[in-house]
Amino acid sequence: MLKFLCFFFVTISFTLSAQEQMVPSDHILTNNELVELLDVDADSGLKKIQAAYHAGKQEKALQMLTEYFKNKLSDRYFFSSKNFNQRFEEYNKMYSGRFEYHQKKAKQHLELYPAWTNWKIPFTNLKGEKVSSYPYRHLTRQHKAGDIALLFYFTKDTDYLHYIPKQAESLNEAFNKGEVETIVDGNGAYEAYRAGNRMYNWLFVHQCLLASDQYTWQEQLVMIKTFLHTGAKLYHHNPKYNEGNHQTRGMSALGMLGILFKEIKGTDEWWTRATNRLEEHLEKEVYKDGFQFERSVHYHVDDIDNYFYPYQLAKMNGVSLNPIWDQRLKGMFDAMLQLAMPNKNLPVLQDDTKDPWAEVNKVEDIMALGAALFGDKKLKYFTGKKIPSKYYWLLSTDQVEKYKTAKASKPKMSSTDLPHTGYYVMRNGWKKENLYMVISAGLTEEKPDHQHGDMLGIQAFAYGNMVLPNYQVRYYLDDLEEFKNSWTKNVGLVDSVLHGREWKGNKGGSGFGKWGKLPTPKLINWTTTDEIDIFIGSHDGYKDLNVDTYRQVFFIKDGFWIVRDHYKSKDEKHTYQQVWQGHYDAENDIHVRSVFPNGAGLEIIQLGHRPDFIRKKSIRGKGRIIFEAENEMNTTFTSLLYPFKDFENRIHANSQYDDLKLAGWNMVSKEDGQVIESNSAIGISKKGITLLFDCSKLKIKNAEILMSNPSDLLIKKKGEEWEIANCGILELKLTLSGHVVDLKPGKSVQIEL
Repeated sequence: MLKFLCFFFVTISFTLSAQEQMVPSDHILTNNELVELLDVDADSGLKKIQAAYHAGKQEKALQMLTEYFKNKLSDRYFFSSKNFNQRFEEYNKMYSGRFEYHQKKAKQHLELYPAWTNWKIPFTNLKGEKVSSYPYRHLTRQHKAGDIALLFYFTKDTDYLHYIPKQAESLNEAFNKGEVETIVDGNGAYEAYRAGNRMYNWLFVHQCLLASDQYTWQEQLVMIKTFLHTGAKLYHHNPKYNEGNHQTRGMSALGMLGILFKEIKGTDEWWTRATNRLEEHLEKEVYKDGFQFERSVHYHVDDIDNYFYPYQLAKMNGVSLNPIWDQRLKGMFDAMLQLAMPNKNLPVLQDDTKDPWAEVNKVEDIMALGAALFGDKKLKYFTGKKIPSKYYWLLSTDQVEKYKTAKASKPKMSSTDLPHTGYYVMRNGWKKENLYMVISAGLTEEKPDHQHGDMLGIQAFAYGNMVLPNYQVRYYLDDLEEFKNSWTKNVGLVDSVLHGREWKGNKGGSGFGKWGKLPTPKLINWTTTDEIDIFIGSHDGYKDLNVDTYRQVFFIKDGFWIVRDHYKSKDEKHTYQQVWQGHYDAENDIHVRSVFPNGAGLEIIQLGHRPDFIRKKSIRGKGRIIFEAENEMNTTFTSLLYPFKDFENRIHANSQYDDLKLAGWNMVSKEDGQVIESNSAIGISKKGITLLFDCSKLKIKNAEILMSNPSDLLIKKKGEEWEIANCGILELKLTLSGHVVDLKPGKSVQIEL
């Protein structure tokens, strides 16, 4: 019993001792606590500081301490305060209009909040407006803090110099008084994403201001205590993995603090926890195809930044990282190459939010970062000659100079896919007039917070235009729910029932909102060839209506697409709809056209089933056209999507649609003088290739071929052999001369005739 008590006492003593070696998270450090947390064994200079403090020279010791970390951060941070003025001068030469830019940004914050502000909502800002959860989150993130610091160097007005240290001091005092928003209510000032952003921005401010003799040691001490307290909160609140980019942002900042303030006892544990958490995110949230699991370009880029900050500091400070960092981070840039469009942009995918209602994502800045980090010529192709201003302060002088002379190389890849993310890309080149399409057929089961109601939705680009667009969103807009759902997508619907259902706002009322129910996709076939790409997929979004839905996309690489939407009801009749984004005029009851400012356009023609109605709608100036079939059990829309370069190349409204000539293809079934006979109502062919829809009987030369059910067939002549591929939605049995071959979608058979 005595031995047990002794062991228990030693264990408790050890635990208390370990806790005493960590920065506390429940209050801001006192001067005494800060000095006692110095790891004096790490540097003899710290022994002198601690000795001076213990000898009653507290003020001198604290001045020495701030000077110590000023020098250390000059060696450790992205840039040195010692050559800040030189870099600031170069910054202004490289990027025009910097003063006006930073003045505008800083003003957005300064006009709302005094330096000494409230941190508990609701309260009233300087404009007399009530600060609720949405503006409060921007206050806590401090996005404009860097602009305010740089404004000091433009104007020499010390009000800008003292503003952020005073704001930090007001936060510290509010915390000690219990007058800040807590994490549990959804609006926490120390929530990982908010606190992580604040650390990014305030560390930048601190490093900038260290270049000025007017930045007092007392202000520096306030900032140091703020950094350490926030680090302690981030450490305390993240003992285990939590999905999503909020934790990655917080752990990114914690990792930075662990490197920058490593002479504080316990910060080695910060670095360990930060890298452990971040590696879990890299493993679980960056798919093997390289894309971030939210499936959004916005959040993909955001997470690249999250990993980049500690990655860059580690490289600069000689801190070793596990191989997964280089592998996954480079893979994230490679994934963007896979998705890139001929106009050097990326499509809008899920919750992209930078430019509301925009139809593309501009990625020049993030591609430039990848080119600077990895020296990839293909990434440099998407960027300009100089590093974007966003990353100027985060890259070394050597990296900035090397980037200037780095060469660019146009990608050579054709159609590609990100199979783990569920994006399928069809393209026929990298010139601005080339064609591009992306199909969305994925669902993040772990965390579909930013997913839109666009299962099997497509976007298309041709001749310099987004001919079938999707749109970026903004969370606080009243129409967010509509822009996240199917009426603003290029999808198929049943009975006007949208893909996204059971809308839920997020906790705290400050964020995006998400769907409680979304369709689950199934890939049936993905085949790419030099002449034709084929995508076939389905989803269970209308399982509750007893309707099966399928979508086929055929990309004829000479210049057009054919999209087939199949609806198969098991018991009742329904209304089936095809939704296309854009501003269209109807040429007749099966043919609509959209025309763009450069004179190019898109024809959509229904080749099979005639729709009962063609309806036009719009929201916020974004138009759509809807083809509708009413009171049907089973329906298939077979839609020709034909982009044209100019007026002369359009399809005339009085055309014979069953005898069109489309970019070298004919709406007939003749092959090199050899007649291919079939019972297919729709087909296209050119020399050596025939694509037939809903075919069940086929004759090539004199050989009769039967299909067990109507299917879509791709037939290619290869010398004396014929290749027949099943590109339909179902498995079929092909019978030739008594021989039966089972063909799953995407599979083919060689026949010698």
